[in-house]
Amino acid sequence: MKEITSKFAGTVLTVLVMALTACAPGTQLLTSEAQPAAVTGTYTLLLYGCHYPDDVKDVAILLDERSTQPFEIYDIKTSYKVKKGVPAQEALSEAEAFIRCSSHRVNYTGLRSIPDGAGGILGYEVRPLYFPTEFGFSDIMLINYVMTKDGMIRAYIKLHPDVEKQLAASGGDMSNSGK
Repeated sequence: MKEITSKFAGTVLTVLVMALTACAPGTQLLTSEAQPAAVTGTYTLLLYGCHYPDDVKDVAILLDERSTQPFEIYDIKTSYKVKKGVPAQEALSEAEAFIRCSSHRVNYTGLRSIPDGAGGILGYEVRPLYFPTEFGFSDIMLINYVMTKDGMIRAYIKLHPDVEKQLAASGGDMSNSGK
């Protein structure tokens, strides 16, 4: 019974987090699956996370350098590194390596396109998809992109609440997960 209550509470919390993010001022932008062949040109690479060995809130964002769309990750600047002028294949390779920095086993990676809000593509997101035996499911992050009223695209990166609970229960360092 306790397990059912816990799963129900986790589901309710997930819906609440998504609803609150959806209420953020601006327009929700939906990512879509992308193929590596679509990634061409030069990118600014944002490497988010990998602060300690147990850190699983790791993602790489490739922003097309031709885009003039303002972009930010909703977190403190020290939570990610920025590398400019990275060719597409090098950016993908570095992103793949970066998101595997955790001591947890990555099954494969997910590549998604990030829309610019005007019908184009701002860039790409590369995220780790873990073995389901690690956390109960593969995709453990809730990443939302919102275009604010002033035209800024803002990324909100959070761990799924069930994963936060698992890590907290196992003594995992949650110092970077609540932002």
